[in-house]
Amino acid sequence: MHSILRYLLIVLLPVHIVATEDIDEPQENAGKVEGLIRLYHIFDPAYVKSGRSHDYKIDASTIGGHLRYHSPELSGIGATVAFYYARGTGLNDTDDVNTIMGAGRFFTADYSSKAVLGEANVHYKDKDNQLLGGRYHLDSPLTNSIYTYMPNMFEGIQYENSSLDKTKVTLAQIEKMAYGNRAPVEFGLIGELTNTAGATQNGLNTRGDFIAIEKQTLADNSAHTNGLTALAIENSSLEDTQLRIWDFYAHDIMNMLYADAAYAKKESQTAYSLSAQYLRIDSVGDDLADALMDSDSAYMWGVKGTFKVNKAFFSLAYNHSGSSRIVNPWSGDPAYTSTFFSRNAYRADIDAYKLGFNYDLMEELTFISYYANYGKSSTPGTFAPAKPVELPVKLGEDDAIETGALFKYKPTKSLTVLTGVIYKTSEYTYAGKQVELLDLDLVVTYTF
Repeated sequence: MHSILRYLLIVLLPVHIVATEDIDEPQENAGKVEGLIRLYHIFDPAYVKSGRSHDYKIDASTIGGHLRYHSPELSGIGATVAFYYARGTGLNDTDDVNTIMGAGRFFTADYSSKAVLGEANVHYKDKDNQLLGGRYHLDSPLTNSIYTYMPNMFEGIQYENSSLDKTKVTLAQIEKMAYGNRAPVEFGLIGELTNTAGATQNGLNTRGDFIAIEKQTLADNSAHTNGLTALAIENSSLEDTQLRIWDFYAHDIMNMLYADAAYAKKESQTAYSLSAQYLRIDSVGDDLADALMDSDSAYMWGVKGTFKVNKAFFSLAYNHSGSSRIVNPWSGDPAYTSTFFSRNAYRADIDAYKLGFNYDLMEELTFISYYANYGKSSTPGTFAPAKPVELPVKLGEDDAIETGALFKYKPTKSLTVLTGVIYKTSEYTYAGKQVELLDLDLVVTYTF
């Protein structure tokens, strides 16, 4: 533990000095530099238990982040470039056959260091319009997800208009997509080879590579379509209410429609919110996604309520899915019941529940906890990280649950320390035994 913190301080101190040198005299004509440095470390008690003769130890100690530069604007025109980076801390054991490496915290299959040009774009903006072209992060419910060092990135053109009162309209045409660090986890451990959790291929060797959207979506290097067309409308005309609709049309593959509504009442001592969501996919055009889907369409809906009184925060969520799985290839995760490792709400025939409780122990220290139960789906899958991989995939045999207890410490605006334990059971078995996972993490994040 102490060696990890010393390692982090050695890296952070020079960055902190550089980042704060010019705070008193901002040089707007030179543009703006910002970044993030993050340490991820899994402690030795972490494990995966199954029917193997030896339990797996989980190992992943990494450090990385990103450095972003915003150019000065000239008549509303500017540019952004960002590099993303990840490497091991030197504390990993990559040679033990009974160790599962945390592949979602690296860019490479051999766990070596790598830098990626994740953002490179030019934009124009005025009072009501914004036009963006190049490589960028697409901020939407169908592409946003938990990530370690780089989220999935996209290459295309996006236009936003806010001329209508309390309404924003977004149009985008996406031609390429690059998997971020966590794609192998979204495909394997989280997805358990169901194609529902945010990736339809493992991406071990292609993370950071901008590949045609249809090739990423279908895991087919011969596929050729007209990319991904997106439309979004967000409106806040109703008092205390936010309405959103996003539609992603992947030509000749599928259409993904997402809508949600959130009513929030904020007061000084108490606050509450009520939310509802609906997600639907349909096979379209040449139906190239049929091999990944159970039928021509699938859906999921959910409701959520939160209540905060003084220092305590409570949440209760429910999701229901129909009899077909929801292919979810662009890393999106809007489901209210999703957790750090589980995205089972996108599988078929799921009734999922999630209960959350947070408490502010001090101004800088928060206790975070949750419990989620997903039951058993009718979507076949298998526990992919185990060797040898069990094929063919099979139906689940046990209820899937996930529970977590963590502490979040934020002594300054720039520094966040998160540590705690997550326990998960899979609905799938390996060698006849339900798979269990215990994850004990330390995450230290510094922004500048």
